[in-house]
Amino acid sequence: MNKAVGSLFLIILALCCFFQDCAGFSSPAAIHQCSKNCPSPTSRERFLLLARATDDEGPSKTKDAETTLNLYGEATIRSESVPPPHEKIHEFFALPESASLLLRGSNNNEIVEITDVDDDLRKAYQQQCQKVGASFPTADDLFYDVTTSGVRFPGLQIMSIATIGTKVIKGHAGFPAYEFVLIRDATFAKGSRAFVWFFNKVTGKDKDNKSEDQATQSLNRIRVLPMDDDSIAFECNANLSISIKIPAVLMKIIPNKEEAEKTGGESLCATLNGDIPYALSGFRQEYMNWLKNN
Repeated sequence: MNKAVGSLFLIILALCCFFQDCAGFSSPAAIHQCSKNCPSPTSRERFLLLARATDDEGPSKTKDAETTLNLYGEATIRSESVPPPHEKIHEFFALPESASLLLRGSNNNEIVEITDVDDDLRKAYQQQCQKVGASFPTADDLFYDVTTSGVRFPGLQIMSIATIGTKVIKGHAGFPAYEFVLIRDATFAKGSRAFVWFFNKVTGKDKDNKSEDQATQSLNRIRVLPMDDDSIAFECNANLSISIKIPAVLMKIIPNKEEAEKTGGESLCATLNGDIPYALSGFRQEYMNWLKNN
């Protein structure tokens, strides 16, 4: 899930700095035609031109000139089966380390449990649960900060920290299930001062956005699926929706808003389909190992 959040910023940076080579928002034919008929500026020249144009927008024009792209991705993935018995599966789901296995993902994300949960975090959690249709929060829910390995460009690394609320709920046929709800996410860049400045400029990180709503919503449910031979499988249904505010200068390099949203959504789906099988496989293997020792 968090890798998908990171892919949002891959899309943004691709639009900002490397749009001539990005086939996601322009067809190969259109790129070829542009390179034939127009001078081909270097990446540094494109960066300087866009940076200057972004800076010229000014604070009074930025909000009116922004366009919002709404991206949505969803995936349902099932693990291989696990043979019986499964009388202790509720005990395994109740272990805090079991949930963190799923959050670690394919990139071995850094997981830190939040033990000092304040009222603001609980309020934000309740709001996000309502928005995504998750179960109502309880006192037993756990909270984690998940740091992704980041997206790397020459001279720039983008890191993402997501705060996620987790709960064990009653699932299918009396088996337990998990719900993971994205509460908030923060992004920061490291590297060249010029590229960090540009990233902050085009993504609005240089402004005070505390009053704005959370732009990313996500709900991830993992349930136990009983099979005909008394074995079980783990099934994950995850969705991710992102609203990106794009300055007018960047909209000039996006030929079609609807196509951009479609392609962006497909990118999120591809990321989910790439990350979830790995997480489910690790979770399944850890459950089987735990059964042998318990």
